[in-house]
Amino acid sequence: MDQPIAFATFREKNGVVYRTSTYLQWGPDSEGHHSLGSCLLLNPGSAKLFRERPASHHSIMGQTTIDPTMRQLIRLVEKIHGKRPLAGRFHIYNLFSVQNTAAVSAISHFEQLIKEKETTLEAQLVSTQELQKHPWILLGWGLSHHHSWQHFSSLKKLWKQRIAAAGIPTFGKPCPKGIDYYHPSPPLHAAKEMIAEELVEIYRKTIGRESAHPH
Repeated sequence: MDQPIAFATFREKNGVVYRTSTYLQWGPDSEGHHSLGSCLLLNPGSAKLFRERPASHHSIMGQTTIDPTMRQLIRLVEKIHGKRPLAGRFHIYNLFSVQNTAAVSAISHFEQLIKEKETTLEAQLVSTQELQKHPWILLGWGLSHHHSWQHFSSLKKLWKQRIAAAGIPTFGKPCPKGIDYYHPSPPLHAAKEMIAEELVEIYRKTIGRESAHPH
């Protein structure tokens, strides 16, 4: 099966790199408007730009390297859709757009940026219209939690409200307390395979049943 290509938009402000939009594309660009699904993770990982295109508002966009999380998402999307050749895009949303591969330091950094008014909670969200383009959204921002992360906590609530307002079906592997969702790409290889199987199973029990009987 043809390997999909990753595209992203980056913006830099006062030395901080934000990755503001990301998607994986299967098949030709002309079929890219078709959504294969989407996910909401914590924040952007290690993917780097290597083929630039012009973009607006002091941003740069283009093709990026495929990081380990993207590789896992590719595996997941292909399991969900079966082995037929795919055509379309899978959008990767993040609770916040600060690029940092270490979850705890990323959240602390984000809290600081909000405090210093370098960015806002609203700037991290996407519109309900954008969310409605997708057949479903996988929730998987991980289990990082600290009582001092007030802005982070508010941000999760805002995203949940926005997704509910869009009426888009969601699934994910909830933590025992049910507030957060396991990340779809844990560090250990064996765990990656296990959660991919679990998520496909959860998808089939929830979303798959809905899409088998369209409204």
